[in-house]
Amino acid sequence: MRTSLLPSYPTATAVNIHKLNPKATHLCSLLDLAKHQPAIIDDIIANERFGEMDNIISQRLKDLGFLPNTTIQIVAKGLFGKPPYAVRLSTGAQFSLRADELIKISCIAIDSR
Repeated sequence: MRTSLLPSYPTATAVNIHKLNPKATHLCSLLDLAKHQPAIIDDIIANERFGEMDNIISQRLKDLGFLPNTTIQIVAKGLFGKPPYAVRLSTGAQFSLRADELIKISCIAIDSR
């Protein structure tokens, strides 16, 4: 049985994020961000590596606060710059995420210059 999770909150798009923050640059996964580069979460996307558990993992990330329009940044990377990464949400909550979880989080990088 497959269920579809539809957000009950407004989702970000490159267009409305750019209006809110003209320094927003491009859409990428959280895995692609540089350390300390701020970004805005766009959406939690599917990752086939989780298989049937994908919807559960997506919901868990949302329950933890990984919601669209939330500012996020990577505060630490693992050995040799590889995952796991420590990430901080704008709420101050900090989490350690594996590569497969980082790929699920689509975000819009913000140019911090």
